Amino acid sequence: MIILSNLEVLKAKRITNSIALLLIITVTVIFQGKHLNEVPAYTHTWAQNDRLALANGFVRNDLNFFKPENYILNHQFPRNWTYPSYSTVTAVEFPVHDYVPAVFMKILGTNEPWVFHLYILLYSIVGMYFLYLLAEKICDSQIKALLVVIFAMTSPAYMFYQGGFLPTIPSISNTIIALYCYSLYFENQSRKWFKWALFFFTLAALARLTFVIPFLAVLGFELIRIFQKKAKFWPNVLGVVVSFSVIIAAKLYNSFLREKYGSDFLNELLPAGNWEEMKIILKQMWENMLLVYFSMKHYFLLFLLSVLVAIAFLIKEKRKENPFAGWWTICLFWLIGVCAFWFVMAKQFYAHDYYFLDTFYLPAVFFVILSLALLPKPQWQNGNAILALFVAYFGIVAFQETATFQKERRLYVASDRFTGSVINFTGSDEFLTKSGVSRQDTMLVIHAYGPNIPFVLMNRVGLAVVGKNPVDIRTGMDWKWDYVVFQKPYFVEDVYAIYPQMLEQVESIATNENLILCKRKTDTIPQSLMEFMGIRNAYKTIRTNFESGDSIEHVRIEMDPRNNQNHIGIVGEEEMYGFSHDFTPQVGPDTKGRVLKIKGKFLRQNDNQVSIIVAYSNENDLLYYQTIELNPISKANEWAEKQFIVFLPQRRSVNDKLSFYIHNTNKNSVLLDDFEFKFYRN
Repeated sequence: MIILSNLEVLKAKRITNSIALLLIITVTVIFQGKHLNEVPAYTHTWAQNDRLALANGFVRNDLNFFKPENYILNHQFPRNWTYPSYSTVTAVEFPVHDYVPAVFMKILGTNEPWVFHLYILLYSIVGMYFLYLLAEKICDSQIKALLVVIFAMTSPAYMFYQGGFLPTIPSISNTIIALYCYSLYFENQSRKWFKWALFFFTLAALARLTFVIPFLAVLGFELIRIFQKKAKFWPNVLGVVVSFSVIIAAKLYNSFLREKYGSDFLNELLPAGNWEEMKIILKQMWENMLLVYFSMKHYFLLFLLSVLVAIAFLIKEKRKENPFAGWWTICLFWLIGVCAFWFVMAKQFYAHDYYFLDTFYLPAVFFVILSLALLPKPQWQNGNAILALFVAYFGIVAFQETATFQKERRLYVASDRFTGSVINFTGSDEFLTKSGVSRQDTMLVIHAYGPNIPFVLMNRVGLAVVGKNPVDIRTGMDWKWDYVVFQKPYFVEDVYAIYPQMLEQVESIATNENLILCKRKTDTIPQSLMEFMGIRNAYKTIRTNFESGDSIEHVRIEMDPRNNQNHIGIVGEEEMYGFSHDFTPQVGPDTKGRVLKIKGKFLRQNDNQVSIIVAYSNENDLLYYQTIELNPISKANEWAEKQFIVFLPQRRSVNDKLSFYIHNTNKNSVLLDDFEFKFYRN
């Protein structure tokens, strides 16, 4: 009967484990499936495209693991992109998680991003499943283990990068697997599990050095156990020595590559310069990053568990001792380690949310596991059912909040030049091939937002001018290159306004909706800016002089105090959205991008911030917007006549609404006159 009972328990456990795995896979597919072939965009586009570039580099170099390459011929380090080495080899931390996708790309004969996405996603699924197993073992409860997995998966930062390209996600998974293996060793002292733990800790630390911290935390705990005579020293020494020898050897080889070829990856400490800078960083993290790391539901759960754990320690009631209670020491060591790392890399935390995943994310998850393990099982009637309902409720609201966050993260804002570069260079490989540019030709890109981004999409190597000043542009023009590519939406502001001589040095040989392909100019024939950009005559012009009786929304028409023969429009202080236009009928059913040239006169009556907004929306969803601030280009109580050129991205659907309005959230009063809107086919 006992054997039969044990078999039933084992069968039930397997069923529960299968359900947990199915839940993890389902959630992953729901949140990540539609982005499976998405080129890195939106948040930290630069860093993610650098990893995709490495995978493509391994495909190009016939999978030579010891010569990692990307597309850039002038590296960031040590000369800040100013010196072309004409080699695409770059130093980088042990790039195993860029190499494996490259192997599959080579086998499948494709460099589409879905291969890389799928590799990271599968790694994340395995990691979350082992997290469930680890939590179930420590907490002795399937329900608590599910809560841990839901807590971990619904972190907004984790969910965003789960299907990305950074090595952080595989390193998180490897650390979780290592902890699970260590838990098996901890239970029965079987040396094979300690060896497996060493293997996965080493793999995690090789790809992302910050994950040496949990490795050291476990070794520190193991050292305490040795002093307490609960573990033996010598049997595991060789494995630890081998692990750290491999990590050190990888770092030394990386240093060799950096010295010989340069690098596009950071390899230095960036602490705050002083206490004032530290306070600014902390303030920015609090205001801008807090709800990126976890949602309010996560912080509520952490607070609730902290209170319950404190009460449990104060009561000190007799309860069954959890064999993993000593693991709080690991958690403490781990937390001390990541705090120390934060201190020496504070400047990176200021703007890089994935550094949270490298550091504080897993200790927070580990804290949840140990806290739940400390709390006794519900003794009241239907206690497990109530706990299950709480877990279900937490899961529903946490996933809802995370879904909203993911949607907001994928809003394209015109000021995001990194995502804009992805959009502009999408399809550029085919465009260049049709224009006669071979894969062996060297490309020059000015100004490159995230140097690898354009080259990943062009699938060609080249040189990137990153600086936005005349000296850097002039220097780039003197390098050895075959063709130069400009982004139409950014050419006027980022190139022509800074270096107008460009029109004398290059000539356009092909254009598409977003790009201008050029070669060196061999004649002295002048060319106009609009002709160079391939923008011809306007196909639609709309003028508003406020003289006619036509209905104009959200603007009051009055006599011009300067001239009683003229009328002007007024957006009052209480009008948040003034002078609004729906241009959807003008653009028609065609979803291609447009160039909108706005020309008009305006006067703002105080220094409160006011701006022009051009946006795409679909019902209640904002899909894209561009902001033009009026304050920097005008003086209060003085009329200004300005013109703006807005490059509109391709609409996702014919139902997307194109809007224009004055955004007046700060109670300014704006006078308007003689506005003209011209639409060009790009």
